[in-house]
Amino acid sequence: MTSASMTFGRPARLAIPRSSLWLSAIPATMINGLRRLDSWQLSKQRDEPKTAEGVLAWAGRIEATEPGFASDLRAAALRTMSASDR
Repeated sequence: MTSASMTFGRPARLAIPRSSLWLSAIPATMINGLRRLDSWQLSKQRDEPKTAEGVLAWAGRIEATEPGFASDLRAAALRTMSASDR
């Protein structure tokens, strides 16, 4: 029998240190957290008006802070309403 074919005792097992398991869990936790943050931000969609009446109401709400934009919105909504009446 040669020494290459002889085994002594149990085969050695590699023991993974606990700290490396914890450190390897950190990137996975961060990625999951970023995915949750991204899905939360995507779920917070703005409540944008879909009709001309909704645009008129929106223009009335922003009149005090952005009068130029509100007048543009109001003009576009009134044009759309007059075009749909024809």
